[in-house]
Amino acid sequence: MARIIIKCKYSGHYVFTPIDTDRSPTIVGGCVLCPYCGTDHMWTVEEARIDDRQKKAPKLIVRQAS
Repeated sequence: MARIIIKCKYSGHYVFTPIDTDRSPTIVGGCVLCPYCGTDHMWTVEEARIDDRQKKAPKLIVRQAS
């Protein structure tokens, strides 16, 4: 599962979009609210990047028997 990220024009931080490339194969652009500067960023495919880092395996929860 790869998500689309964009770079905030004002703060320089990367912002995750709610778009998953596995579910949306044809993407031309979009709009996302930036949590760093508080404005809406309109983006196109040329400005976006794909975050294809593998998710780490979930940590096991160890509970003590009582």
